[in-house]
Amino acid sequence: MKKIIRKNLGIYFMVIASFAFALMGCSAKLLANDMPSVEIMFFRNVIGVIFIAYLIYKIPHKKSGGKFFLLFFRGLIGTISLYFFFYNVANISLGGAFAFQKTNPLFVALIAFLFFKEQLGIKSILYLFLAFSGVMLIIQPLAPEHLHTGFDIKNSILGVLSGLTAALALTSARELGKYYNTEVIASSFFILGTILPIISMLGGEYLDPDLIKHFDFAFAKFVMPNDFKLWILIILMGSLSIVYQIYVTKAYKAAKKAGVVAGVGYIDVVFTLLLGILLGDDLPSLMVLAGIICVLIGGIGISLSKDNKK
Repeated sequence: MKKIIRKNLGIYFMVIASFAFALMGCSAKLLANDMPSVEIMFFRNVIGVIFIAYLIYKIPHKKSGGKFFLLFFRGLIGTISLYFFFYNVANISLGGAFAFQKTNPLFVALIAFLFFKEQLGIKSILYLFLAFSGVMLIIQPLAPEHLHTGFDIKNSILGVLSGLTAALALTSARELGKYYNTEVIASSFFILGTILPIISMLGGEYLDPDLIKHFDFAFAKFVMPNDFKLWILIILMGSLSIVYQIYVTKAYKAAKKAGVVAGVGYIDVVFTLLLGILLGDDLPSLMVLAGIICVLIGGIGISLSKDNKK
């Protein structure tokens, strides 16, 4: 029994990480009733900064460094991805927001193919086609209004952009791994993820309200949490984010095959679909559900295809 547990430790760790990530999404969804998504992102990252600062203090930096602009880009593009993701969490179903975010491995594969000349096998191409077909089923761009059951165009565009920008962040993080410890790479994300929302909330105070109305995913006025329950949710959200970071790191360290662990990570979409319904989300239409399933199968397939190449 111990041998079986030890052999599959990476999978167990990823299940824990995925459930923590799903619960973090639930906390953010509940907070969205009382504060804008920009502010939710700010609080999530403030707690992350404290945690990462502690890790950097405890773990000496041993790598060469020297790629500051790439490090800055990773933090910037990762933060932009969070703007889109948290806006989706606040405005569409939880499962839908996570499904959009989970398109990032598909974009990673495309970026690697287009810019790094990594080859895609027939299976990978088929999985990519399946996943992007799933995205089309979720968005339904050509469906007439009376038959449309997907998400509105604004949230759909932001959802796809959340996956694309997350893919750019992951691709840059892979290159940065040669020069920086994981903790330093993560710090760029959390630091910029704290500073930029402050600028966004200042913009929410002083910019033209009409501009804010159209770009409410990027600008919003700060709303002071005046309820003890909100502070509990904020602390819970930040803590769950840290649990996710810890266990996803443990999962990849313990895994014999990274692709299997990455595939298991898609279970958070299933968790969020169920948890979202408990929080009051509508049941997804059959077409949207089919699209989410296609994204899951495509993403898992891409992850396993990458693993089999090694």
